[in-house]
Amino acid sequence: MKISTFILSLLILVLSLKPCSDGSNAEDLKKDNINLAHNHQEDHNDSCPVTCICSCCGMSVTFESIKIFTFRIHTEISNVVVSSYQSNYQFDSVAAIWQPPQLIS
Repeated sequence: MKISTFILSLLILVLSLKPCSDGSNAEDLKKDNINLAHNHQEDHNDSCPVTCICSCCGMSVTFESIKIFTFRIHTEISNVVVSSYQSNYQFDSVAAIWQPPQLIS
């Protein structure tokens, strides 16, 4: 069991050390020309490791503006107690349980 744990941890370490090779693709060389017939076979270095998120893997990130919330501060403290709780606890039936056992003769 220890050897399999060691092998798996070593494998994950090696996979995390592999760099993303998404930066040197053929479509990155020409920024001013859009080619509809681009073939991804020219991207020989287009491999994403397991622990890396490359832009070739179809990941898109969208950012939304931060919403600002305004909170009103109430300075008044209410003196009115509002409670709809009604106790249904009955002391009579529960007290009969706590008696010592009695012998029937």
